Formats: sequence, structure tokens, C-alpha cells
Amino acid sequence: MSPTAHADPCGGDWAIGIGGLGDNTSSVFVPFVNQPVGYNSLDPMSGLNELDRLFWSHRNQCPGDHIRLIGHSEGAGILHAWVTAHQDVGNANAILLSDPKRAPGPGWGGLSSTPGSGIVGYPLAGVDDWFGGFPVLTVCNRDDQICDTSAGWWGYFFGGAHSRYDFNVWNYGPWDSGVWYR
Repeated sequence: MSPTAHADPCGGDWAIGIGGLGDNTSSVFVPFVNQPVGYNSLDPMSGLNELDRLFWSHRNQCPGDHIRLIGHSEGAGILHAWVTAHQDVGNANAILLSDPKRAPGPGWGGLSSTPGSGIVGYPLAGVDDWFGGFPVLTVCNRDDQICDTSAGWWGYFFGGAHSRYDFNVWNYGPWDSGVWYR
């Protein structure tokens, strides 16, 4: 069951957030989105299915709304796979924070690029940037091992690299695209 939506529907601009491993209620985004995704983070397909359901439910209810999607870590990987499968959807954008499916450049690819990562399967296996015309902004801290495997684990475990992101979806533009590697 998903957490309860925070705002009236059909406000013109609406946001969905999906958290990472262990954040089954997407609590990192609760203050900043209209709808956090509730899912079992040990079952990434449940997150993908719930994200899909929430997106299309709102799109059908409010076809004119711009829908902002934001994901962190595993949630970014799930959102990444969703966007890849829905490249032609209009009036929406995605922000991927610490995306394990991030393609190399700058830096190395995300954690899903490591040998043996394919065992986790879809939607988290492999790296790419197959977003078509869908506006996607990928944000990766250069010392965050999850989105850049050249970083090593020090920044992740001791440097705060994995939590040093702006989780407020409204601080990003509705059409921002590209890679912020900082």
C-alpha cells in the first residue's frame, strides 16, 4: 500500500518520489512530493509496478498535469528502468539521484555496471542512457560508489556521499536534462 498523497489532484504540477533500499515508504521524499511510492525494496519489481500504477492513475485523473518523478539509489534505478520503457510519455520529467544504472561518463558507470550485477535481474541490471526524448537529469556525487564505481566505498560509508543530494524535487527544473557530476 502506498503512503497517502499530500495534495489536491490536478494542480498543474505533481510529483512522485521513490526511495532506495530499505526506504520502503520513500520517506526521504515525503516532505517534497505529492505521492511517495510505497514498495518492498527487496522486490524491485514491486516498486516498478507501483510507480507505473501511480503515474498512470494520476495521468488519467489529471491529463494536463506535468508529472515530476524523482528517485534515489535503488529508487533511481527503478525510475531509470521505468523511463527507458516509457520514453515517449509527454509532460513529465525524471531526476535520478545516485542512479546505480548510470552509464559511464563522466566517471565510471553505476553499481549495475559491475561484473555479476546481472544476477539481480530487471529492473536493476545493466547500465544505459536510453531515455529518448524524456527529460532526465542524473545527479551523481563523484565520491558515491552507487553511481560511480571508480569512487570506491569510502565516500559511501564515511564521507556522506550517498546522502549528500537535494531531495527536494521542486529545486529542479521541470525540463532539466543531462548529468550533474559533482
